Amino acid sequence: MDDRPGYSFDPGPPPEASAYFQNRGLRPSFSWEDFEPSEHATAFTVAKAMNLDVLEAIQTSLQEAIDEGIPFQQWQRELTPRLQALGWWGRDELTDPLTGELREVQLGSARRLRTIYRANLRTARAAGQWDRIQRTKRSLPYLVYLLGPSIKHRPQHEAKEGLVLPVDDPFWAQWFPPNGWGCKCHVRQITRREAESRGVSESPNIPTRQVYNSRTGELRQIPSGIDAGWETNPGLTRQRHAEQLLAGRLDAADPEIARVAARDMATSWRVQRIHDGTANGSVPIAMMPDELAQALGSNTRVVRYTDYTAAKSRRYHPEATAQTLAHIDRMLHHGTIYDRGRPNSVFVTERRDDGLWVAVIKVTQDASELFLSTYYRASTRYVQRNLAEGVIVRAGN
Repeated sequence: MDDRPGYSFDPGPPPEASAYFQNRGLRPSFSWEDFEPSEHATAFTVAKAMNLDVLEAIQTSLQEAIDEGIPFQQWQRELTPRLQALGWWGRDELTDPLTGELREVQLGSARRLRTIYRANLRTARAAGQWDRIQRTKRSLPYLVYLLGPSIKHRPQHEAKEGLVLPVDDPFWAQWFPPNGWGCKCHVRQITRREAESRGVSESPNIPTRQVYNSRTGELRQIPSGIDAGWETNPGLTRQRHAEQLLAGRLDAADPEIARVAARDMATSWRVQRIHDGTANGSVPIAMMPDELAQALGSNTRVVRYTDYTAAKSRRYHPEATAQTLAHIDRMLHHGTIYDRGRPNSVFVTERRDDGLWVAVIKVTQDASELFLSTYYRASTRYVQRNLAEGVIVRAGN
């Protein structure tokens, strides 16, 4: 008879961290500078690991470490002979694919494995934590920045200790720990009451410094105090990559199939969560007709609903519920289109049983994104007064 309890106080590894790491593709590289920091959110790479067998061995072992809670010493002990058998150990000569130069480089070593283990597990846990933060931010709407157990801290990190900001403050897009090699800083999600007790901070200015990528020749600005390559929030960056990928696939799909898919997304749980403020980011809700997209100079036909628009709707237009967003596609294809002489936006109206609805679609300055700027129900007089100077591009049917 099994007399063990039917419960456990050990919930196992965070599933969000496991999923984040599992979904990264393999990218061989000669240097960590070969890829943009944002690319590391979607790709697994190890400098000087040019062989896919080596990359796969390291990635698989790290996945096991995340899923099974394997400590570093055990992970290192089990992985080292596998890498040695693959010839990825000690010093060797490799050809730099960028310059064609044969160089003596360090492959696997105890020190490198420690860096690989710590960097990847901390990044995966940070991405998983961000996902949980977004799910629970209604009841725990603030984050507090805390130092880790290191003996010595970077001065800029020490200056952030105790900083309390809303979950969706832009600060966390860059200053979400870990913020460098060996950084043990972390955040804790807290209630509004605790935030007020601690004192909610003003969103700080983020001074930057210029860094030079010797591999690409690129100069870029990164926050002072953050190591180059660590200036992104991995969970947030991963989400944005997924959104871009989804939009690209819709643009490339058959127009009718894309319209059906976008309409389905407009009624999805993702839209509801963004509208409620329990998730951030964007989601496709409609496909703009080709001729209208061309008139706006847009490089995409995908119309997105963003957390920014959702916040405006909750505050100013409560009648525009998540369920009403399913009508945007019909408005774009059958409503009345107005050109008000604004090169980056278009106004669309449609009369329904519950009144006259107005949607404003805008294109970003680089023409890469279309988004719903505002959406509301208005009186006929209001529309006539505000759209009187506009030219009707297409009458509704």
